[in-house]
Amino acid sequence: MRRIVLTSLAAFAAVAAHGAASVTPWVPIFQGIEQASGRNDAATSGSLSAYALRIDLQDPDVRLFTTPPVTNNYVPNDRETLFQTPAEFLREYQLQVAVNSVNFSPSGYNNQSGQKANLSGLVISEGRFVSSQNQFETNISASAMLFSSNKEPSFVFFNWPQVDTNGVYHAVAGMFPLLRDGVNISYAYTNEPGTIHDNQPRTAFGLSEDNRYLFLVTIDGRTGGTQGALDWETAEFLLLFGAWHGMNVDGGGSTCMVKADDCGEPVDINSNSYQVAVGRPGAQRPVGCNFGASAKPLLKPIREVTIEPAPTTALITWKTEMPATTQVDYGLTTNYGSATPLDSRLTRSHVATLTGLNSGSTYYFRARSSTGAEEHTFACRLSTPSTAANRTLVFDVTKSWRYTTNNLDGVNWKAPGYSDAGWMGEGPGLLYVLENSAQVSPRNTVMPPLVGGAGVTIPRTYYFRTHFDFFGSPAGLSLMLSNYVDDGAVFYLNGAEIYRLRMQAAPTVITYGSIPNGLPCTGPNLQQGDAAINCPDVFTITGAAMSNLVEGDNVLAVEVHNNSGTDLVFGSALLTSSTTQVSPQLNLWTESDIATLFWNGEGFFLQNSSDVGSTNNWADIAGATQSPVVVTNSASTFYRLRK
Repeated sequence: MRRIVLTSLAAFAAVAAHGAASVTPWVPIFQGIEQASGRNDAATSGSLSAYALRIDLQDPDVRLFTTPPVTNNYVPNDRETLFQTPAEFLREYQLQVAVNSVNFSPSGYNNQSGQKANLSGLVISEGRFVSSQNQFETNISASAMLFSSNKEPSFVFFNWPQVDTNGVYHAVAGMFPLLRDGVNISYAYTNEPGTIHDNQPRTAFGLSEDNRYLFLVTIDGRTGGTQGALDWETAEFLLLFGAWHGMNVDGGGSTCMVKADDCGEPVDINSNSYQVAVGRPGAQRPVGCNFGASAKPLLKPIREVTIEPAPTTALITWKTEMPATTQVDYGLTTNYGSATPLDSRLTRSHVATLTGLNSGSTYYFRARSSTGAEEHTFACRLSTPSTAANRTLVFDVTKSWRYTTNNLDGVNWKAPGYSDAGWMGEGPGLLYVLENSAQVSPRNTVMPPLVGGAGVTIPRTYYFRTHFDFFGSPAGLSLMLSNYVDDGAVFYLNGAEIYRLRMQAAPTVITYGSIPNGLPCTGPNLQQGDAAINCPDVFTITGAAMSNLVEGDNVLAVEVHNNSGTDLVFGSALLTSSTTQVSPQLNLWTESDIATLFWNGEGFFLQNSSDVGSTNNWADIAGATQSPVVVTNSASTFYRLRK
């Protein structure tokens, strides 16, 4: 087992030859966050490329964030967080930068985003305990960095016994220290056994001597002709970037740093080795804990851009410091192809409406504002929704179901009036038999047989029933079911069949012995054949089948069939969905006697009136059928949209 020597480390400090390594100047990328890079062409395993972020902890608008504890069934030392890539972490919590951090289990490259993870060492997120320090984990979580609610940092050289966490708002465990009081102490690990001290891709955290700056550093490896850095080489980069204290955190295939582009979407800063190992360019390894920060954007000529997509239109607004023109190019590719009418007025507030869009599509756009010969642009993308729909969750996958394995051929067990009181049992989803894959979650109810082994097979079919309430009219509604099923199933609503999943199509009669004609998670998935969290079975019930939904009590019945007789999984979530006609909001900007009116939608007419109290005093404004509309007001005027 790998061990770390943590006593009298200062005695091992040596003078390194720093001449081979160099770093670039810091470049602001957000307010309070700067980026730099480093290079060492004489490293022990070839040329090293390092990337660093410097976060100003005294900037009042900078916010730190650590992966929070799982909210669904948190279990210490087992189910503490959910796996997530740095890109997913940045996007979900609307951060500007993010990097992998704490060591975790289970290890390996088969973990998928959303499955449970257990962290090593002290982790706190916004005052909430995620993971506690464990004496037996100090060999993989020796150090820690702590931050108060006002981002005041402290470095814990060796965190055992666990430090007092009173007032700690964020805490991140490190595997072992690299710098202490400006001294590279990592030469102590040079002869230590274990691959962690070999040349590896690296992630490291550092603090400046005055505690003003937090440094996040990655060093590439296992690609580009280098295996990565040794501990002392990592510490050397920390020193060159300006750190006074520093620690190594989880690295290898986990090492990955991202930043947000102008659209808020994650962009890789370094080149992670996981994508090479799995043969998927651009992929990132899901990890148990990430760390990041949010900050305000840098002041640019085009700023405060807002994007409001609708099914067939989109509203783009922005501001400029100097008065400028207004126009947006847009299209399904970055070649654009369409443009809004040029508004040649010189204004500081700008609005453009993109029309004729396809619902459920991604569009690229470029906002343009010109003052004389100088033009400023802002490029981004948007996605139009498929429909304007209201969705309501009826129940989720943890819904409780009654179950049995008795052969019910010839029995009307799907009928609402059927009594399932004598069935084998009841429990919340996911209900499962002999399923041990970590990618199948949440596994809440184990069904018999409880023990597997050589030659053990399970019943071909398991039957399930549950009740749910519905009130109101089913007119205009559809039912959406999101399921985890291993392997095939037939669904019934109040006794009537509504859907077959990987089972023979009608009119084939499904019996107790029917075998599914497919497996879940097919395609290029590591979990092929499992009801994994990354590939649920989703289908929608519409039309005549909706006549089976009644007001009051309803019964959903499902028979699940396994293919090979070795395992079985079932769980289902139910939602109602209704398409609605959404009326756009009418917006108004005024400057002197000039009014700019704009809305997000098509097929509407702009009307005005001098007397809002009169229903007959509204009149269409000639040609005002497309947003935006610019009018001159000579008196008090009211405006509205009509369809």
